Amino acid sequence: MQTWSRTDEVLGGRYFWCSDGLIVRDPGIANMFQVLAGLLDSGDFTHVLQRLDDE
Repeated sequence: MQTWSRTDEVLGGRYFWCSDGLIVRDPGIANMFQVLAGLLDSGDFTHVLQRLDDE
């Protein structure tokens, strides 16, 4: 995340994601909201967070 803080990648290093998790760098609901809003704005929301179907 520190490396990405100097670039435009992953909202300037504000989050890290992998297939089963999303980590927001700074704590708090406001920061989580900003990351989720950024994912929506960039079109990456459904790529990063995937819906789990009830089976």
